Amino acid sequence: MSDDYSYQVRRLETRTGGMEHELHSLRSKLGEVEDLDYELRDIRGGIRSLEDDLSTVRNDLTELDDDVRGHIQDTDQSLKRLTGRVQALEAHLLAAGGAPLADLDTIDPEWKKLARTASHGWHVRSGLLHRHQREAHRLKVREYEGAVAERDEHRDKVVEAAGILASQPRTSREFKQAVMDFGMSRTLAASHDQRARQLAGPAQTAQAALAQDDTLRQAKASLIEQGDKAERKLNWLLRGRLADAIRDRALLPMWFVTVLGPVPPAHKTQEWMDLATQVLAYRVTYGITDHAVALGPAPDEYVPRRTEWYGELTKDLRRW
Repeated sequence: MSDDYSYQVRRLETRTGGMEHELHSLRSKLGEVEDLDYELRDIRGGIRSLEDDLSTVRNDLTELDDDVRGHIQDTDQSLKRLTGRVQALEAHLLAAGGAPLADLDTIDPEWKKLARTASHGWHVRSGLLHRHQREAHRLKVREYEGAVAERDEHRDKVVEAAGILASQPRTSREFKQAVMDFGMSRTLAASHDQRARQLAGPAQTAQAALAQDDTLRQAKASLIEQGDKAERKLNWLLRGRLADAIRDRALLPMWFVTVLGPVPPAHKTQEWMDLATQVLAYRVTYGITDHAVALGPAPDEYVPRRTEWYGELTKDLRRW
């Protein structure tokens, strides 16, 4: 029995020694892991520090951007004030030098008549469908016609397949193919027929709207044409008056100078002349006589042409 115990004790000692060796190895590895964990914490700390630095930089950039924008806005305002003073000085110099005064506000009765004709033509045109509305109606008609065409095509295939089924032996290849064609075409014909029925109502409404619009266009064509001609002639006359004033180096009215300056710019002169002509046309059309404000007060309520025209001119004048 003692020998057995001795053998078991030796086995335990051997196993204990092996476990101590493994424990020592694990402790060495644990030390390495602890070192890696320390390095990882150090890296994470560095990343957090870098993120804090980046956040500070972003804040500094934001403040710098705000400062720059503020300086730009202040510069723009100063430039506008300086431009106004220069224009005022130019006006005084021109007046002192005996420069003639440009009369852009005395309107010939014939010009007012042209403005009324042009305005009436615009209102007549506004009662017609716009191009995108007509295209939307045409699309509804085309969708319906397409569904009907598809339905009829598949119905013809059904009839063709039925003829083959009635004339060919049941065991023939033609008969078997016709069976497949008959079933598929009948299903497709039914589907397109249902779609055509759904599209029929909107298509009829769209077709009626197009027909009515065509009738109105034909009936109102003369008024629209007269309005277009009146508008072109009025613009030509107003542009000519402005060109004469600029050629004669005349002193332009204050309401004109405040929005467009005393003389045409060296660049984009054509664009400047077009806009100035439109401003003059607006004043003639709506009887604006304000000596300080080019377009007068904004419309109190929405009036289709006037409100839209006022908004467009106001937006375009900001560039000058």
